[in-house]
Amino acid sequence: MASNEAKDEMLVMVVSDLAAICKKLAEDSVVPDELRVKARQFVEEFNSLLPARGEGSRAEHAAGEHLLVSMARFLPRLLEVHAQPVRGPYS
Repeated sequence: MASNEAKDEMLVMVVSDLAAICKKLAEDSVVPDELRVKARQFVEEFNSLLPARGEGSRAEHAAGEHLLVSMARFLPRLLEVHAQPVRGPYS
């Protein structure tokens, strides 16, 4: 069984990776504007929590967990993006 510190480090690792993914999405022009805006908001929220890393209050800890869940629930929305088929020069 993992200690509280080990669990917290695991969650920090996951939320950090999700924030990095959201940053890439926010910068990618292929991603629809609505999703880019949401991804950017997640990155901003993550960045606002960074100063509390390792010594955050209960509220900051809860905010980090909520952010992790929100980002994880956001990612499947990328599957809803409709793509146009690529047309060749003779299509």
